[in-house]
Amino acid sequence: MIRFSFLFQLKSLALSVTLVSIGLSIPPLRSLIELSMFWHMVVQIPLLIVAGGLLMAVSGRLEQAHAPVEWNLYGLSGFIFGLVVITYWMLPSAIDRAIVIPGADALKIVSLLCCGALLRHSVTRSPVVIQLFFLGNVIAMITWLGFYFIHTDLRLCNAYSLESQIRTGWGLVAMGPIIFIGWLYMTFGKSPDRPASTGI
Repeated sequence: MIRFSFLFQLKSLALSVTLVSIGLSIPPLRSLIELSMFWHMVVQIPLLIVAGGLLMAVSGRLEQAHAPVEWNLYGLSGFIFGLVVITYWMLPSAIDRAIVIPGADALKIVSLLCCGALLRHSVTRSPVVIQLFFLGNVIAMITWLGFYFIHTDLRLCNAYSLESQIRTGWGLVAMGPIIFIGWLYMTFGKSPDRPASTGI
């Protein structure tokens, strides 16, 4: 009964996060990411990744004990894919294209959902040291980018003002500790009604 309740809550959360994250690319919510770089990079992009991970956790298809995992041994393929996708969507030019080209925005949604799903799959298959290596790279990247956004006098995105860029920089800097704390909870937090990781 407890497990059923947990799964129901997880499905509800996955649906809610997915609808909100995709909804930010559809009017009327789209105006938020069109007017604010913060909403685009600090809110929507992380939400899409989280939504992909939650959808993977709900489906469980790639996490079953007998599912073939040779293509993602120790989670390396998923982590490499995730790092490439996250790096691309941290580029100001990619953000600009997502604002003005509908096809680029659709690619953003699909690629980040897949990124979240594969990261979820990789976390269940990888040892902590590999997770830390990937996490360290991502946190270092977004923190450096955040400080660059804060201190540069250059307007890097044509779609956004310099003030919006600075607010985004602070958001990216704050995101690093949040990601790390979230990883610590997911990795070491104990909950009696939460299914255990399948391991490698």
